[in-house]
Amino acid sequence: MKSTLLTTVLATLTATNALTLNITNSTTGQKILNKALTAAGTPYAWGGGSCEGSTHDQPPYQYGDTGYDCSGLVCWAVCQVTGRDLFSEGLRVTSDMYCAEEKELKYKKYPYEQRRAGDAVFFGGDCDCASRKSIHHVGLMMDSGDRMWNAPNDDVNKVQENSIAKFGEKPCPYIVRFA
Repeated sequence: MKSTLLTTVLATLTATNALTLNITNSTTGQKILNKALTAAGTPYAWGGGSCEGSTHDQPPYQYGDTGYDCSGLVCWAVCQVTGRDLFSEGLRVTSDMYCAEEKELKYKKYPYEQRRAGDAVFFGGDCDCASRKSIHHVGLMMDSGDRMWNAPNDDVNKVQENSIAKFGEKPCPYIVRFA
């Protein structure tokens, strides 16, 4: 039986805002989450993010910040780890990512109950792809529980960890697994 060496990174959120995470596997999703964790504390910027990194916010919400919005953070981390440019493929917007057919998305969708670290979790009222504007937020699961890593437009306005309950609405029925 061949044994596999698993790298363990032990991390803690400290007073200096250094974030680390206990990692016990190296799935593609975990690698994407690890990359996204390096953006800790980056400002929220509406429309912000590219394959190269954070960008200035876009109209109509221009505060002068350079950073990420929720989908920009996820797409940047995916691009950095896999080389796949979701920005240029038309999958940069949260609703486009959630509503894409698996053939176009090239990633699998699973029921929310099967979530694990690095999966993209979505929010949006009834999560109806017929009215895409309702799907408005995406984050990366920290584990199979209720914590996610995201770029929320909230009172903190920085890339951070949050509980799913914080959003006051149920997550959409499906997650996207970057595998």
